[in-house]
Amino acid sequence: MTILLDIINSFHKFLGYLDISPKYLNRAYTILSLFPTLYILRIVYGLWGNQNYIQFSLYLIVFIILLYFVVLNFFYYFFDKNVKGDVTQLFAKYLPEDAFNIEEGNQISQNLMPNTSEVSVEFVDNHELRLEENIQTLISQDKIPTNNLTNSDGFLLMKNTLHPFYYLKKVSEDEYELQIGTSYQDLEKIGTIHQTEALDPVGLFIVGGDFVKEGVRYHERYHLKLLVRDKPAQDVGTAETTNEAGATNETGSRSQRHKKKKFK
Repeated sequence: MTILLDIINSFHKFLGYLDISPKYLNRAYTILSLFPTLYILRIVYGLWGNQNYIQFSLYLIVFIILLYFVVLNFFYYFFDKNVKGDVTQLFAKYLPEDAFNIEEGNQISQNLMPNTSEVSVEFVDNHELRLEENIQTLISQDKIPTNNLTNSDGFLLMKNTLHPFYYLKKVSEDEYELQIGTSYQDLEKIGTIHQTEALDPVGLFIVGGDFVKEGVRYHERYHLKLLVRDKPAQDVGTAETTNEAGATNETGSRSQRHKKKKFK
């Protein structure tokens, strides 16, 4: 077992030296995870044969858990699908957003944009992989700034990184379509926003990605944060705003945090 762990650790370090796309790197780790899983199965079989039922039960539970995550990763990284019983979706939903980040990570500064709030986005199916590929292309084309992690810990993406190519399109009275791309010529839908009040977007921020801690490189799934400007309830009307990349967003504005005032 020790030899197997040493081999896996050496393989992990070797992959760390290569600049491989996260998509294919995660596929390699998925295949690699089969070896310790099958080794645990061998132990389970031996314990059953020796009638050591207590240890057999413990190792069987470990094997089932490992096999469960192997199956999840296999469907996710090879077929771009999320299994219905994916418990990791619960982690992402209920754990704090910075639970897996190191130090401050590249989270959006609380004081960066006063009088703003985050808008909830209903993302399309398999948006994580589409976002991974989108951001990886932007990085390779030097369209978003990155940090040099060769000799230091931290995140690859700089803190408060804005997505350079996004567009917020109003498709009905109570629905917006969030689009992203690697340029304004290849924008595609990434999510939907259900909002009856007009939105005044401030920026679409990228959170997550590769990071190094104590010399080991990890990867946290990318996700997006759309911030909109809060305005007093009396400031009703439409406005056009332009993001840093130069796209004009045809939206109005109304505070999400301020309730409508009632006048008699």
